[in-house]
Amino acid sequence: MALDPTTVSTVLSLLPTILEQANKTIDKIKKGRRKDDGPDGAAPETRDPAARIAELEAAAVQQAEAVKLLAEQHALTIDALRKEAARLDRRLRLMTSVAMAGVALGLGGLVIALNLLFR
Repeated sequence: MALDPTTVSTVLSLLPTILEQANKTIDKIKKGRRKDDGPDGAAPETRDPAARIAELEAAAVQQAEAVKLLAEQHALTIDALRKEAARLDRRLRLMTSVAMAGVALGLGGLVIALNLLFR
């Protein structure tokens, strides 16, 4: 059974965004580790704590927006996959019904042929 091309394109269109967000997060983690791995004699941070808190709050808001965007994209993907599954289920039921009708007709034809053969 083949997947619907629109479903495949929807899922594939979301992958770059997900990978981009993952790469941004990985880069932020790496940058944070580099700052933590500074030399032992490094001077303590001289920035204002309020500015640092504001910066962290802005980063948290940005991350929350990214998570919201990803959640919306996942919801679209799940919806598309559900629609495709429903379409495939209907198709399977139709094909099963056609196969059952074919078997019934085949058995009926076989009974008639055997009756005509052994008369």
